[in-house]
Amino acid sequence: MKNITISDNEIKYYIDKGKPIVFKDSKISRELEDGLVDVLARILSHLGKEKISDSLGYCLRELVNNSKKANLKRVFFLDQNLDINDKTHYDKGMSLFKEKAFSNLDYYLDLMEEKEYYVQTYYRMLKNCLNIIISNNAQILPQELERINQKISKAKIFNSVEEAMRLVFDDTEGAGFGIVIIILILKKIGISDKNFAIATEKGFTHTRIAIPLDLVTEEDENFIGDSLIDEINSIPQFPDHILTLSKMLSHKDVNIKEVTDIIKKDPALTMDILKMANSAHYRRLNKIERVDLAISIIGIRGLKSLIDTIGAKKSLEQKYANEEMQALWSRSSNVAAVSSILCENFRLLDFGEYAYIGGLLHDIGKIVIKGLRSDTVDKLLEICKDKKIPAIVIEKLLEGTNHPVIGAKMAEKWQLTDTVVKIIRYHHNPLGAPEEVRKLLELIYLAHIIVDEIFKTEAVFEFKDEILEIYNLNSNDKYKELTLYVKNKMR
Repeated sequence: MKNITISDNEIKYYIDKGKPIVFKDSKISRELEDGLVDVLARILSHLGKEKISDSLGYCLRELVNNSKKANLKRVFFLDQNLDINDKTHYDKGMSLFKEKAFSNLDYYLDLMEEKEYYVQTYYRMLKNCLNIIISNNAQILPQELERINQKISKAKIFNSVEEAMRLVFDDTEGAGFGIVIIILILKKIGISDKNFAIATEKGFTHTRIAIPLDLVTEEDENFIGDSLIDEINSIPQFPDHILTLSKMLSHKDVNIKEVTDIIKKDPALTMDILKMANSAHYRRLNKIERVDLAISIIGIRGLKSLIDTIGAKKSLEQKYANEEMQALWSRSSNVAAVSSILCENFRLLDFGEYAYIGGLLHDIGKIVIKGLRSDTVDKLLEICKDKKIPAIVIEKLLEGTNHPVIGAKMAEKWQLTDTVVKIIRYHHNPLGAPEEVRKLLELIYLAHIIVDEIFKTEAVFEFKDEILEIYNLNSNDKYKELTLYVKNKMR
């Protein structure tokens, strides 16, 4: 195959009918590689996913070249009379491969064609998921697969290519760091590492990327978030006395007596402050019953965070006062309490106030989404249709899947602290959070899991082994022991 000729109408037909689009060639010229990337770009455009075209195009090129290089390695070993399955022969062959094979590339490309080695690129729509499979008819060796899986495993811990580059990778075979970059690129555009796999069978090696049709890119998330914010600007600002308190607490020379006098006039606010002062993080031997003493224990910074939190709650209550919202607040209050208990248990004294506040506010985006009027939803669907964002994305959004984005937008609108904004934005993905809030979010994430366990609520947070490992909760017994401890504390 020298070039690719397929029309947009043909691409549309194959994708809509769920039929495979397949290209196979031995040499994979630069022109053919460009053609494969072009076909992928046109498929993504048809699916309304052109925003991720460049990223996936890079991944495709890298994987096609890896497959081509794997075939090249096989014919090189044959030409050198070396057994690739023999360790001694393998080590000798790899020491010669780069220099000899690439200095005489045309010869080995012709040999690949003669020996009928080829690379196959496969695109197919199955179950609302675009599958890209790159195959070569050379079965990957166990040691090669192990090395690649190690790279994939390492890639999961990084948040950027720059971060990954700080680690020195073994590039003896030239395929290590490329895989890491692919995983990081997929992660950046919202594709889980679970959607990337390398498998081997019957003399073939297959590399698969699965792109869900309901994939929400960061750009999509921000667009939807901004659109929703435009629609919900009718949410009231903080009540006057809360706004006054927030401003007073922002000044260096704050008058605590004046602050206390304003708080005492609001019984509900007083109760919230006393509740926080009596939480596990601040708890003293005796129960705190005076608001002035509670303020001295919480501190100015902690009080400011709590005041802003209460302001957010009161604003939302004015617009979305219903049973579902009350249930969400109740759940969030439990997460705040458990976060506080965990701070005490694990001696994480620096997390106290933000763990509690983060627990209270992390789900505010869900409250907003649940309260949207039908006409707002219809308008949002229309906007996203124009932007080629699939309807299924909006459906997931309205189910609360992407409520962290909306919550973070609301927190920014209310000018809450940057730490609180990040807690809300990343509370479902603590391992992908900025470093400065990652440990705090790991704690809140664990608190949410425990709350679901204690109160037998529907679990929305999946168990992440990495987080359990952080707190040495690998065994089921240790996790149960901690859950029981928290349950008793809450009583």
